[in-house]
Amino acid sequence: MIFDRLENLNQYTGLFEHLDTAIDYIESHDLSLLPPGRTNIDGENVYVNVFELEPKQSEEIPFETHSRYMDLQVDLEGAELCEVALGELTEKQPYDEETDAALYGADTSAALVLGTDRFAVFMVEEPHKPGIRAQGFDHVKKAVFKIAY
Repeated sequence: MIFDRLENLNQYTGLFEHLDTAIDYIESHDLSLLPPGRTNIDGENVYVNVFELEPKQSEEIPFETHSRYMDLQVDLEGAELCEVALGELTEKQPYDEETDAALYGADTSAALVLGTDRFAVFMVEEPHKPGIRAQGFDHVKKAVFKIAY
């Protein structure tokens, strides 16, 4: 996982080819102007989904992993908590190739707060749980960049 302020995003170039594409896009576009839904950036290699959600309690949300894509997540409006599982995982839903996701439960996790000035990159197979209610925020608009690994 990478968690940092957006102003430091360009420090992470050179790690992965397609991550560089996403970073270049973020730095050269006003993300607040992105339409809802999917926007292609580099075909199936890099795209972004913009959507709105009402954050939930942590217990209501499973951890997810992806096998083909890493996620770069940015809150465009509001803020949310995200957790990363640290301990043993309990499978709740096996991997679905169509959605590139498997769902899990975990006993131990670490939390971070996303917001409009921060980003997180969740690596392939890294169990993460976004969309958790942060105090004072009942609504979030976010961009999730899907980056081929």
